[in-house]
Amino acid sequence: MHIKIIAIGKLKKDYIKKGVADYTRRIIHYIPFEIIEIKEPNLEKFLNRDSFNILLDEKGKQFSSIEFAEFIEKRINFYAKDIVFFIGSAEGFSEKAKEKASLLLSLSKMTIPHELTRMLLVEQIYRAFTIIRGEQYHK
Repeated sequence: MHIKIIAIGKLKKDYIKKGVADYTRRIIHYIPFEIIEIKEPNLEKFLNRDSFNILLDEKGKQFSSIEFAEFIEKRINFYAKDIVFFIGSAEGFSEKAKEKASLLLSLSKMTIPHELTRMLLVEQIYRAFTIIRGEQYHK
């Protein structure tokens, strides 16, 4: 079981790179984790039916941090599939990609720049594991 993020484009801002790297180091203490940066906007070919594919979309389901932790924990305990998060381009995902997704997820009703979206997502993944383990980070 792994967790991956597949994102279009590279991070440009140093403070975002540092934040993402910090949370990545923290996450890998709990579960194998990687971020894959791609250039092409067509993510459909990366959607794998052997994975639980989560597309970040403004119209997706929203969770509280505790609900998100419960969601992650269920996926880990009851399904043997990798969890793959997709961060698309500013244009979003095609309808075909959305149909292939296991879940559409919204981090907020607000518009968030792609780089901050990545940092927010890795922080919430880390937070989910601290909640699952009953650690002090989430207060």
